[in-house]
Amino acid sequence: MNYIILDLEWNQALDKSRVVQDPVVLRGEIIQIGAVKTDDNFDLIDTFKINIAPKYYRAMNRHVQMITGITSEQLAQGMRFPKAFQKFRDWCGDDFRFITWGFDDLAMFSDNLAVHRFDPNWGSDYINLQLIYKNQIDNERTQWALSDAVERLQIPMDAQAHDAMNDAWFTFQVCRRLDMQKGIAEYSGMSAGIRVPLRRDVIKNIRDYRAVLSDPRVRDAGCPLCGELMKNAEWLIYGGGKKTTISECEKHGQFLVKLTCKKASSETWTVNRTLYRADEEALASYEKKLQKQKEARQRHHQKERSTADDNNGTV
Repeated sequence: MNYIILDLEWNQALDKSRVVQDPVVLRGEIIQIGAVKTDDNFDLIDTFKINIAPKYYRAMNRHVQMITGITSEQLAQGMRFPKAFQKFRDWCGDDFRFITWGFDDLAMFSDNLAVHRFDPNWGSDYINLQLIYKNQIDNERTQWALSDAVERLQIPMDAQAHDAMNDAWFTFQVCRRLDMQKGIAEYSGMSAGIRVPLRRDVIKNIRDYRAVLSDPRVRDAGCPLCGELMKNAEWLIYGGGKKTTISECEKHGQFLVKLTCKKASSETWTVNRTLYRADEEALASYEKKLQKQKEARQRHHQKERSTADDNNGTV
């Protein structure tokens, strides 16, 4: 297996009213992909960089321009996303796993794939290098900036940050200074204290949100890694049209599934379904809330029986 150390830069809408809402809420549009390919010993194989001309957020956000130095004129000279992605996918090959610094890049990649009608789950089984760094070097903070790690490990920062290729290269240099074999072996047991969505689905034209779990479009979720239909545990029902369960894929394990129902018109509702990896914290929280839900139901049933007995004149 090869490892693809990935970094992305993205542009943002100039204001909230211009944010794309369908098929996903597009928080940012990718304008640059930088990547380093290594073998399983983390020896360098190749590098990749491509600039992308955005389809939706064509004017450069002033804050993003200040950080990246990329102008609107430079944006227009890039390759369109569909062609750029196909070129990048071919370069990655078939047997690889992404490594990123933090959770944001792959979540952003997934949204950009979805808005361009590609599979949003492509490459979603990835490694967040922050967790390995945190575990091996410094457990003081929840999250470390890449620049912090570069400075701590005394990596020469002789290129501009917030360039996708440069940041991918700095991330590669961090890998070279960690015990990556040990880190990857222990990775599944690491927790960041935060969760990143593996997939977001939008289900429209729901007629009755109270019976939403009877709708297979909502109830039946495919595994975010392989697409196979998952088996649901009992649903937790909250106020405001929110529901949660733990779903299990035979191959890839358990996932946290969250539903949020929002009124779309006078007669229809829209359901946002978000899937996360179910870590130990999520499972423990689910079990605790499920027990409370069962106890509340028992108290309700006991109260109903007591009321019925009183109405029948019994003690």
